[in-house]
Amino acid sequence: MSKKPEPAGEGIRLDLEQRSFYRFSLLATQINRSVAGAYVQKFGRPANGWKIITLLGRFGPQTASQINAHTTLEMDKVTRIVDSLVEQGIATRQQDTVDRRRVIVSLSAKGKRINAQIEGVIGTMEREFLIALSLKERETLYALLDQLQARANQIFKVKQDWENFT
Repeated sequence: MSKKPEPAGEGIRLDLEQRSFYRFSLLATQINRSVAGAYVQKFGRPANGWKIITLLGRFGPQTASQINAHTTLEMDKVTRIVDSLVEQGIATRQQDTVDRRRVIVSLSAKGKRINAQIEGVIGTMEREFLIALSLKERETLYALLDQLQARANQIFKVKQDWENFT
C-alpha cells in the first residue's frame, strides 16, 4: 500500500514557537552548548574544539576544507580551532605527500585519548536525551531525520538566493 502524498502545506505549523526550523535551531544550540560546556570544563578552550576532535576521530586525517564540509563552522573558525588544537598537542599538521599544497590535520595520541573521552560523554548525553522515546519512537525519529536530511540536501545544497523561495 503506497502512501498518499499530503497536500502542500497541510499540517505545517508556521507560528514561530511551532516552526520546525526554529525548534531545531533551539534544540541544536542547547545540545551544542551542553557538549561544549562539558568539553571546556574538562579540556579547556576552544569550546568548538570537540567538533573537530570528534570529526577527526570518526573520519581520520582531514584537510581543513574537509573538516569544514562536515561542520557548520566557518572556514576561518576551523583554521583558528585547528591552530589551537595543534598548539595544545591535540592535533598535528602534516603536508600531504601527494599534493604538497594541502595540509592534513590528524589527532595526536593525546587527541585520540581526548576523543575517546568526549565520545563517552556525548554517548552518555545522547542516551540520556533519547531515553524519553521508546525504541520504536527512536527508530521513527532516525527514519524521519534521514528523510529530512535528504530533502534538505535537495533544496539547500547550495547557497541560494531568497528569490528561489518567494
